[in-house]
Amino acid sequence: MPPSVAAADAGGSDAGTPQGALQVEVQNRAVTLRWEEDEWQFHCLTLRQNRADKAKPVEGVFCVKKSTQTTLTIGDNPAAPGVDFSWSAVGEFGHGPATWKLRGGTQYGLTPNDVAQGTLTLGPHFNGPCSGAGATATGLTEWHAKAPVKLDIAVVVSVAARQNVDIATPEIWIDSVTAKGSPAPGGTLAFSYTFDTPGMYTVEVNNQGGGAILNCAVYVGAAVPLIPVEITGGAGLSGPPSPTQLAAMRKKLLDLTNQERETVGLGPLVLDDKLNEIAQYHSQQMADENFFGHTDKKGMGPGERAKLHGFAGPVGENIASNGSVEGAHNGLYWSAAHRSNMLGKTWGRAGFGFAKGADSKNILVTENFSTP
Repeated sequence: MPPSVAAADAGGSDAGTPQGALQVEVQNRAVTLRWEEDEWQFHCLTLRQNRADKAKPVEGVFCVKKSTQTTLTIGDNPAAPGVDFSWSAVGEFGHGPATWKLRGGTQYGLTPNDVAQGTLTLGPHFNGPCSGAGATATGLTEWHAKAPVKLDIAVVVSVAARQNVDIATPEIWIDSVTAKGSPAPGGTLAFSYTFDTPGMYTVEVNNQGGGAILNCAVYVGAAVPLIPVEITGGAGLSGPPSPTQLAAMRKKLLDLTNQERETVGLGPLVLDDKLNEIAQYHSQQMADENFFGHTDKKGMGPGERAKLHGFAGPVGENIASNGSVEGAHNGLYWSAAHRSNMLGKTWGRAGFGFAKGADSKNILVTENFSTP
């Protein structure tokens, strides 16, 4: 994948300026706003947003420190080269419309001269792995100013992968594309996909065990992806969860899951004591034996665990490691394969398990789903 992608459609006909004088570039774990050079040495960009849940408009002023710099980059690590601010700098903003104003001046932080202004829509930004040790993609450009856009994508896998590629759509439902080529280590999976609706998509390639080796966002439309999808926040656990904490976390995760199901017209799940027991067993097992996976060190998977606990029905399983229940849910929701499990049309019961990670405060979460 190239280091950054200018705002343009697949054919390159778009001028790349969806919002006045600002251009957008999106790369893994960073978003850059760019403007044209002018006579001023230093610039400040002001974002302002009216929110129903805030008494006053939310406002942020972002000043670049280097003379003649014409970009503002927000990303994971503000100490990294080229990154000016961390995601926390836009933490008070939310999804939806905002106004922006660019000012210029001859001193850093003092920018009294209006250069340009306009409106934009703030959308979600997802920090999924666009490339890594397990897979490398070409053709999977992340930002496109207009829909529809068709991409021809090739993914080289270094571990055994599944033949199907899962794509989470803005409408929440999951598309599954059967790729051509070999999913064996060193093979290439090739497929085409048309992103025909504005919004954020995630394209996911999984290993044979169901773990994502590539989970990259594709943004289509003029919404600028500045609001991060929270998958790492929360205080975590300082010790094993108490019965009261377990009950509260289970209710929270059930409520979050049922909200997603309601959005697409699916019935709510109900908690099941036996599924809670199975899920809790696996979360605690991962904590005690210091591993993270669907299959334990003895080769036992979800189906075997269900039988071990006297459960005869089908079981679908999701697992997550995160600092909070909300973060775990969001991480699973923005993984196409896990979202597909969460939104299973045949499911009616659920069980959730939570344990403290052996080497961190992270919560090890297991979700089990079954039929009514």
